[in-house]
Amino acid sequence: MAYRVVAGRLLFLSTLIALHACGASRVPPVPPDSPFYGSSLPPHDAAMRHYLTLRDSSALDQLLASGPKDELIKRLNAGLFLHRLGRYTESNVALQRAEALAEERYTKSIGQNVAAFLVSDNVLDFYPSALEWSMIHYYGMMNYLALDDVENALVEARKANALLRRYANDNPGRSFTNPAALQYIAGMLQWSAGEDNDAMVSLRQSLTGYDDYEQRYGVAPPRPVAEDVARVASVLGFDDVAEETRKTYLSDGESSVAEPAEVSADMGELMVVIENGFVAHKAEEKLYVPVLASEKDAVLNGNVGSAVLAAVRVLIRTVVVMNYLSQEGIDYPRHEDGVVIAAAGSAVGLELISLAWPSYQLAARRASDIRVSVNDERSIAPTIIQDLSAIAVRDFEESKPTIMLRMVSRGLLKEAAVTAAEAAGEDRGGALGGFLGRVTARAVATATERADTRSWSTLPAELLLARFQLPTGSHVLRISYDGLNHRRELIELEIEIEAGRVTTHTVSLLGDDEGNGERIRIARTGVHYEAPKAPETQRRTPPRRRRYDTASAPPQTVPHRTATTPDGTTPLRHPARR
Repeated sequence: MAYRVVAGRLLFLSTLIALHACGASRVPPVPPDSPFYGSSLPPHDAAMRHYLTLRDSSALDQLLASGPKDELIKRLNAGLFLHRLGRYTESNVALQRAEALAEERYTKSIGQNVAAFLVSDNVLDFYPSALEWSMIHYYGMMNYLALDDVENALVEARKANALLRRYANDNPGRSFTNPAALQYIAGMLQWSAGEDNDAMVSLRQSLTGYDDYEQRYGVAPPRPVAEDVARVASVLGFDDVAEETRKTYLSDGESSVAEPAEVSADMGELMVVIENGFVAHKAEEKLYVPVLASEKDAVLNGNVGSAVLAAVRVLIRTVVVMNYLSQEGIDYPRHEDGVVIAAAGSAVGLELISLAWPSYQLAARRASDIRVSVNDERSIAPTIIQDLSAIAVRDFEESKPTIMLRMVSRGLLKEAAVTAAEAAGEDRGGALGGFLGRVTARAVATATERADTRSWSTLPAELLLARFQLPTGSHVLRISYDGLNHRRELIELEIEIEAGRVTTHTVSLLGDDEGNGERIRIARTGVHYEAPKAPETQRRTPPRRRRYDTASAPPQTVPHRTATTPDGTTPLRHPARR
């Protein structure tokens, strides 16, 4: 029978995957006194966060050589590790390799997709989300700024924009299609480099993105962004834009930046970007999905195709429930609800299949009560410019139907495999043989039903911004915050400000705050799910996209010198210098 052939292949593939998992390299242990010990993080991810916090380069090298074998995840983590260690050129090499791998994987292989339906999503090559891919360009931008290469920093920003335009075209209805934080930083760099028109476009697009962020993720348009849009628009003569921006975003308080006419020739600017905590991570949970007995029977009498069609029918029903729960801000029932669902389902002729489901959880370890000051003058609280955790959660919610289609198809096939193994055992050894066949098949199916929890888990939870206008000369930047174990910490840095330049400085912080649960709730609410179609069997050809490099980058609108200093400063065109 067809299902027996399918079952035999399934058990063979499952055994290979299980043996491969058993042979994984041992990762450096996380000490019991670490804040990451005993968390819901996968062991390798917990170790990466622990040793990244310590800036332990030897342990990080060992981690890259062990654990998950996926080369793309390794290059992503290496790029971030090396950036934090100040090895910016090496970081760019790793990030460029990661970008190339992501491009190669844009077209998925047919063989991999079939294996994923039969065994586990973990057999697929890891593919970054739009957020993770955009952060490749964020760290590329920051690396180039540290290397005094503003031109290539702006190329990274343009590449991020091109990436998300393609993503929006390929994934209609997705929320994260505007890297607002990157747009803002790029706009300020363009403004300082004399690319006036490009700066105005980037800053306005950033503000437009934040309007959407408020609805989707609960992140209000940052006041510094609105102030800079109004300031640049005023200088360039777009008085209507400046006035509308002030009226919409700045009518409730005094601006923290001077008006263009008030900026003297001996002033510069400082932008402090704070990477706070760690992004929400994926953990495995059990998910119960009800199916009709007739749908399981269809699989037993069919093949892989019939299992997929049955799964589509299950998902069509499930999506209706998911849309209702989403509008109410309620999660889909999981493990703790299994007993109730099983009792209710049996009363109406439904059966349950239990699946391993990836679910985002917050363990952000954010610093709290952050204050930033210069020269011990009035301290300010930095403004959030991107909540990476909320974006990751929303993007995952919007991709649920596709993931669930594979999971339900796989669950139905594994149920068929168990039945097939029992029948084959009975043919060879009677009732005892059937029992042993069923137990063995169930054990293999359970062992290989693992959720795909892979992600770029060393990313920060959120990006914060503090901005200052300062006179030329040496200044002391102070950042105080509540860190681990609620200890008050202080970072002091000497910053050199030059006339007409922007100095960009990044710092990463860690603390005990587990993250903003309200923004995660908002991100999970209001998603509209579409029932997925059965997967296509033809290879997809990626659309052509415009690629930028140093040689082909668009010319500057206004020629201007772009020399920089080792601390990341770039020229700033102030009205007083015009």
